Amino acid sequence: MKGKWAIAIVARILLAAAVARPAPASVLVVTESGVPAYAEALEGLTGGLGATTVRVVDIQGANGADDLARSLEARETQVVVAVGSRALAELHAHRTALPVVAAMVLRSPEPEGAGQIDLDVPLGAQLAAVRTLLPHATRAGIVRKPGRPAVTAEALESLARKEGFTLAVADCDGPGRLLKAVLSLKGKVDFLLCFPDPDLYNALTIQPLVMAAIEYRMPIVGFSPAFVRAGAAAGVYADYRALGRQAAEMALRLRRGEASGGEEYPSRLHVSVNQRVTRLLGLDLRIPSGVEVLR
Repeated sequence: MKGKWAIAIVARILLAAAVARPAPASVLVVTESGVPAYAEALEGLTGGLGATTVRVVDIQGANGADDLARSLEARETQVVVAVGSRALAELHAHRTALPVVAAMVLRSPEPEGAGQIDLDVPLGAQLAAVRTLLPHATRAGIVRKPGRPAVTAEALESLARKEGFTLAVADCDGPGRLLKAVLSLKGKVDFLLCFPDPDLYNALTIQPLVMAAIEYRMPIVGFSPAFVRAGAAAGVYADYRALGRQAAEMALRLRRGEASGGEEYPSRLHVSVNQRVTRLLGLDLRIPSGVEVLR
């Protein structure tokens, strides 16, 4: 009987050790649960890594902090992929020497880590998508915080002209002045492009912005499916699964010892339309195949 008890105790100890110790993996993925876009990117990322051994650490999990620390110290870990800005911040806090691929993050003046897949969609790609939906709309408006993104208004206007658009840029230093900045564009633009900026565009500001845009007859082109569902007339944003696959390809290049991953824009885009809002605004849209229509 004592022998059986001893065996049971040893088995429990070994099981606990197996649970506590991360499985050996050459690619460590650090992410945050509860964000649908991150879940889509993670699906593309793990699929793109194929047979490569992968360890996924959820920083929201009960043992997230301990799992991350142990996984970063594991000798098998060769490359780390951070999915989202919070995951990237956690890695910065650990000061890891491993090469890091930053995915699902906004463009910064310098790429984060060894490589970065931007969440931002280039202005030219946004305008090209709008042209397919609203071929007669040629006057674009942007409200943005000064210095973010780090591109001058003149440079943005030049990029817009190359696509056949005029562009009016209204700088706004905070969410409290957002509606005033939008009002300054009334009658000057055919639609409003919104760049990702969690300070200007968030759960508190989007609804008043949508109501003002409807009042001013100014269709909003948003940067996420949630923005479109909240009342933007249309949205142009990254295909999150494809972005995850891009991150996987960059991680594999780094694991092979190739040069720094550099910085990349999303390779594939997703376009969606809020039909209820477009009808309310009286817009006559051309909706090509592949555009998601939210009714």
